[in-house]
This record gives sequence, C-alpha cells and structure tokens, in this order.
Amino acid sequence: MNLALTQAVKALAQGLGFHACGIASAYDISRLPSERPAAQAYRRYLKWLSQGYHANMKYMAETASLRASLSSVLPGARSYIVVLQSYFHTKRRISPIAQYAWGQDYHIHMRRRLQVIADYLQRHGHAARVVVDTAPLLEKAWAVEAGLGWIGKNTLLLNRRLGSYTFIGGVLTTAALLPDSPFMEDLCGRCQRCVEACPTAALRPYELDARRCIAYWTIEAPSLEEGMPSLEGWIFGCDICQQVCPWNRFAHPQGEVALRPQAAVFLKPSEWAQLSPAQIKKIQKQSALRRAHPRKLLQIAHMPTQPQQRQPLKP
Repeated sequence: MNLALTQAVKALAQGLGFHACGIASAYDISRLPSERPAAQAYRRYLKWLSQGYHANMKYMAETASLRASLSSVLPGARSYIVVLQSYFHTKRRISPIAQYAWGQDYHIHMRRRLQVIADYLQRHGHAARVVVDTAPLLEKAWAVEAGLGWIGKNTLLLNRRLGSYTFIGGVLTTAALLPDSPFMEDLCGRCQRCVEACPTAALRPYELDARRCIAYWTIEAPSLEEGMPSLEGWIFGCDICQQVCPWNRFAHPQGEVALRPQAAVFLKPSEWAQLSPAQIKKIQKQSALRRAHPRKLLQIAHMPTQPQQRQPLKP
C-alpha cells in the first residue's frame, strides 16, 4: 500500500473543499463476509429489487450484478476514494424543492474537483475514473466501507459530523492506497423518527418503497399516475426524513458558493404554477432540477396539496 500517495490524495481532497474523505479497497462486495456493512447493503439491495420497490427504475435491476464489483466500472481497480460534500442549509422546510437541488447541479460541481484528484493519480502512473452518480455502484455502501458513516433507517448515508445532507462522489483508481476501516456501527438505535414522519408510509427501517416515495414521483417517475400518493406540497424531491433525523442537529450551513440557493427555489407551488415552460427551463439551467421535464413540474405545481392519510405498506 502506498502510504505517501494515500496521504497526498486525502490532503488534496481536503484542499479542494470536500468535507470528508475515506478510502475503500476494491473488493467484490458479494464475496465479503456477511457481517461487513457493504455485504449487508448488497443483500438488502437484491431483496429490494425482488420486492419491486424500485418501481419503474428498471436500470437498477439491469445493473444489479455490475454493482457488486468496482472492476466493472474501472478494470483493474484497486481503490475507491470516496468523498462527502455537505449541501445543508436549514432544518426548516422553506421550499417545495429538496435542498440538494437548490444550487448548481452537484454532478457538475463535484466532478470538476474530483477530476483534479484523478489527474493527480494519472500523473503518477495510475488509471483513475471520476464517478458522481454516473456508474453502476452502491455509493452509500462504499462510503460505509470507506469509514464515512452508516446507512440509516431512512436508507441514507449518515455521518456523525455532517448528518445526511451530503453528496457522495469518488474516484476509482488502480493505485493501491491504504484503506480506512469500515464503519461497523449502526447509530440509529431505537429511533424511528424518519419512518414515523414519512407522510406516505414509503419507509420501513432500512427499506424504501419507491412506489410510495414523493421523491420518486416528482423526480424519477416518467409520468404522474392515478393512485400515486399525495405529494404534500413538494414539487421536486422530499426532505422530510432528513428534517426529522436527530443526527442532522450537528449539520451546519455550508458556505460553498456554487451550492448557494437560487431565488427560484423559494417560490411557492402557486407561483411555480404561473411560470411558463421557457421560464422553468431557464431556472433548470445547470441545476439538478433538469431531471424533471418543465411540463411535469407545472403539472405538479397545479396539483392540490391536501395530505392523505398514511396507508400501511403491503407485506
């Protein structure tokens, strides 16, 4: 293991402004001992698919086998450098838009800085590939392997210091870097605030049924359908399970210029409903909001916001 290169990479990540950095060895997680967090996460993932909880996200099932090994993304990969970037702004709900989409598209923002790390590794003779939701990987599971936190009952990565409002990105490399110890604890304890707060009963502990999830319907779903749950006034995404999580009491507003919210995210649904598709496209420029078609956002904005009663998940 190259200790000097490992230390240099971590120092570079810190200098680039990432809030946490860890390194995992490039195992095939389907072959890890059953007690390892990544192995448990992979089993949960396969069960999640078998239950149909991925809804219309067919790509999640089509790439299931690829997600077990980093070599499927970068042949010869030996290490995965995982970084976290906080996007936290406030504990209060002051926008119908999930906080992750308030500023510049994180894919663009993080990729630019991660490429600096990849270029550094390449100059030292190692292959490297940047990944920011752009490869078939179980990013949260690998973040646990890199010692950055645990996967909570809301199915999100939780970090002791940063909470859950974090972007995950990384660099795969053929360099043999010194790995961090996996995070072996589950610090959710008996708390189930996220499960209890979910207005559509989409959550069970460590399990999310996308078919009932507000974020799925406002972002991933190809169209809005009869019988979908109430969207509770959300236009894009949903932060409820994060807002109630006690671990987010430690989160502090980050000062990243690129992630500062644009004014449009504070518009009320009734104000969104008055926008034209052209105006929405302008707002979506270089924003994660691009994932939803303007017509879909308008359709959601025109929907009544009456909350429905919680319905239990089907067994």
